[in-house]
Amino acid sequence: MKTLFLLPFMLLVMLGMQACSSDDFQEDTEDVDSNGIDTGEAETKMLVAYFSATGTTRGVANRIAELTGADTYRIRALEPYASNPYDDSDRIQDEAYNNRRPEVSNLPENLDNYDIIFVGSPIWWHYPAMVVCTFLESYDLEGKTIIPFFTYGANTYFQQSVDKIHEVTSVSVHLRAFGSTGSTSGVENWLHEIGMLAAN
Repeated sequence: MKTLFLLPFMLLVMLGMQACSSDDFQEDTEDVDSNGIDTGEAETKMLVAYFSATGTTRGVANRIAELTGADTYRIRALEPYASNPYDDSDRIQDEAYNNRRPEVSNLPENLDNYDIIFVGSPIWWHYPAMVVCTFLESYDLEGKTIIPFFTYGANTYFQQSVDKIHEVTSVSVHLRAFGSTGSTSGVENWLHEIGMLAAN
């Protein structure tokens, strides 16, 4: 009699145990690494785009790329400049003072993959080399962060050159520019100050 009474009770217990299978306790780990960090977020991409006639601006560009891990791209004019820019004085002055746009020979397909773009140029006749403006105006840079840097013999027209880059990238975000006579000694401090390098 007692056995008959216990049978229905035991069946109910066994059915309850089967209902709580191991599937109910699986951890949801989709898109999360072992530290709980979302692995779906894209990495910020940086580019150092520069024009350099004599190699001075290229030296600063390479130092920026070395410190930040950014990709580099050298802007080249379709009609090359003389190896000594003073031999092209009339042409360069005409481009600068008349706001001309010399063609770029090697425009990349697009800059969509880059969030931050350092833009480098010598200061020629009070302005950046106009071929740099051609490059910048060839793309939709809305929302991109643009960071100018310049090399010069004297810094008299530094701010005027910064303003020109801001003018042709008016829909972009701008960080403080860097300028030097070609020395790279201040590059690391500048990158720290504008938040492009982590603090030591």
